[in-house]
Amino acid sequence: MTVGTDTRIAALRTDPAMSLLHRSLDVYYGDAERDARMDAFYSRFVAEGDLVFDVGSHVGDHIASFRRLGARVVAVEPQPLCLRALRAIYADDDQVTLVEAVCGAAPGSTRFHVNSANPTVSTASPDFVRAAE
Repeated sequence: MTVGTDTRIAALRTDPAMSLLHRSLDVYYGDAERDARMDAFYSRFVAEGDLVFDVGSHVGDHIASFRRLGARVVAVEPQPLCLRALRAIYADDDQVTLVEAVCGAAPGSTRFHVNSANPTVSTASPDFVRAAE
């Protein structure tokens, strides 16, 4: 991570509008050992110059690993709050393309359910929503 990225993440951690993501930012950023383990794992599959797709990017810790490995990244994230964080974190990285979308088996549109209390648990599956109720 660059100094600018660290500064942006620190700002997100203190932004009240991002309060639902503060825990995720704390868990997924700032742990050098975790980063090294993730990089070691993904280095078996990802090489410099590769194009990688991160579907369901959340707060972008996988994007960070793929970038450290030298890959270009297309990150797909449907949640507006997470996308706002990703836009802030990767604002100056022209090797990261952010796409606000839900991925599915067929083209079209779907209803996306965001858990207002915990946006990291969200789904396009009505069956999942019914089971959670």
